[in-house]
Amino acid sequence: MIKQAIALCTIFLICMTVNGQELKCKKFKTGTFMIPGNENVPTTTVKRSKTSQFESISEDDFMVLDIEWIDDCNYVLKTNVEKTPAKRVTEMDKGIDKAGGLRIQMLKTVKDTMYFRAVATINGKDFPLEGIQIKVSKRYK
Repeated sequence: MIKQAIALCTIFLICMTVNGQELKCKKFKTGTFMIPGNENVPTTTVKRSKTSQFESISEDDFMVLDIEWIDDCNYVLKTNVEKTPAKRVTEMDKGIDKAGGLRIQMLKTVKDTMYFRAVATINGKDFPLEGIQIKVSKRYK
């Protein structure tokens, strides 16, 4: 009986070690990040402070978003219409903000890479998107 209990505890601990991962979300709360692009979406640079996020594709194509931190691993982004060029703010952006903003959940962290899920609500329907952010600097430049 004792051997079975020890074996069961050992198996449990092995499973926890293999499957459990400590998220290091605080490392990704501030700094400069890169979101890799693909054939449909260009590479984006993200500069995040504790209260705002600056996203740019080029020097002329950028957005400024306000951040509301839910906890260390979850936050909500809303367009700062005062700091974002009016031509850049779409009706979809306004609708997402009206529905509560773009909800970000950090799923996994590996070294300087954070895997995330972003969820936007549009016309009452949730649209999830998963991606990665690679930390390129600890500073918000």
